[in-house]
Amino acid sequence: MRITRSRTARDKIPVSVPVPENAGEPAEDMPFFNYGAFSFDYAINFSRLSISIEQKLDMYHYHRELGKWKRDTNVSVKEGRMLLHPVEPLYLPEAVTDYLEIRFDEVMIEPRGTSILFLTFPIEIGVFIQASGVTSILDVVSFKTPKYSLYGNANRGVITRWHKSGVFSYPPRVRNYLEGVLRLQIENTTDDWINVSRAVIHEKGMQVYFDEHFVSMAAEMVITPGGTAAVTGVARPLHEGMTRSLRMYEPRRSASFSNAAGSLIDSTFIMDAGLT
Repeated sequence: MRITRSRTARDKIPVSVPVPENAGEPAEDMPFFNYGAFSFDYAINFSRLSISIEQKLDMYHYHRELGKWKRDTNVSVKEGRMLLHPVEPLYLPEAVTDYLEIRFDEVMIEPRGTSILFLTFPIEIGVFIQASGVTSILDVVSFKTPKYSLYGNANRGVITRWHKSGVFSYPPRVRNYLEGVLRLQIENTTDDWINVSRAVIHEKGMQVYFDEHFVSMAAEMVITPGGTAAVTGVARPLHEGMTRSLRMYEPRRSASFSNAAGSLIDSTFIMDAGLT
């Protein structure tokens, strides 16, 4: 299977209005969002999000609403299916960054020690169309308003999609349409106690998984002398039986949104502007 996307698709994905984050915690029996593959006659009505694909004459019509924001697209296809997958949270409202920065409550890592933390990360939902063995992105929506920051400074830094998380010793209960669970393994290779309160992950290393209750990713951070750390996303689901999401990542034809040359080695980002 291959995923195709027009050269400017990432820049043209429309903005969706999220449910306010201060709307209150959900009831314990709040339903989970259903990810997976669906026939064209499957309609989604979840919270303020509605999605439908209806046949009109010899063409299909895609309609999406989230709050006051709408999108309508005609799709010329004989038969196929729609896929709803959680994707790397870097596509709304447009192409701003390749980096996700998670700020969390400070953790002290002992010398030569290793710690495994569970954090949360924001979710964006990709709507894909699959036909004739080819899958293409149609739309991206999100229930969360994106926030951005600068890791480093104006002379040497990267723009990041910013997210605040608590720190958990086990996977926390989350609303699977708002947040996913990140398993972060931190290894301190130094002879000193090190304080850590953020992790920056490049999109190339993001591998998203889902099941009926959770969306997840995993990453590893290796702290080295001098107050730097190498952060790499890894292909590891939260638990067995999870499905790997379709990826949106596509190598850029132009330079990344970064002026920290040399800080990215393949999918590993070198955090040299501070760990707290």
